[in-house]
Amino acid sequence: MSNRRAEPRFVADQPVLVSIVVPIPGRMDGMSKSGLRVTVSRLVKTGALVEVKWDRVIVVGEVRHCRKIGPRRYSIGLKITEVVGGGKVLQIKPDAA
Repeated sequence: MSNRRAEPRFVADQPVLVSIVVPIPGRMDGMSKSGLRVTVSRLVKTGALVEVKWDRVIVVGEVRHCRKIGPRRYSIGLKITEVVGGGKVLQIKPDAA
């Protein structure tokens, strides 16, 4: 049987950290150039990296805070690190101090 791979595969033996993302429904409440506020039904740890998807857009951000706002309702504030949409990737760079 011939090798049909487009690229060669190399042997590796390296420890890694694998994160399994479980999608949870939410609602976007507000946004700015560098942030997003989303309401979800469960607690999300500060510092977690999350993806928020809608239409053909994916926003990747770091959870800056997560506040309980009601029974099974949490408001999370995200610092946007990456936006993917329309076939383009936009890396968000920190403002120069």
